[in-house]
Amino acid sequence: MPIAIAELIAALLMVFLIGTFVLLFPLSRRLGKVMEEWIQLRHDSSPDRGRLEQIEDGLRLLHGEVESLDQRMQLVSERQDFLESLTESRAKSSLTGGQDDGS
Repeated sequence: MPIAIAELIAALLMVFLIGTFVLLFPLSRRLGKVMEEWIQLRHDSSPDRGRLEQIEDGLRLLHGEVESLDQRMQLVSERQDFLESLTESRAKSSLTGGQDDGS
């Protein structure tokens, strides 16, 4: 008789475990997906993400400023070359006696 009760308890336990697995498996999968989405939302809205976006914005602004400075430097270089050539031509004309003045 005690063996029959042990077999009955073992069978009921197996049925209970299998039934619990069948019923709770879809719920646990859904709970896992919800937790995954929650973690992803927290990760996306974390302060580190905001700080990273601020750094990227700062880098974009800095890149624009560097481009602007590069264009200005090119313009200054062109003007300097022009002034050097103008100074050279005036120095040559003053060495030749100012004959190119039209006087």
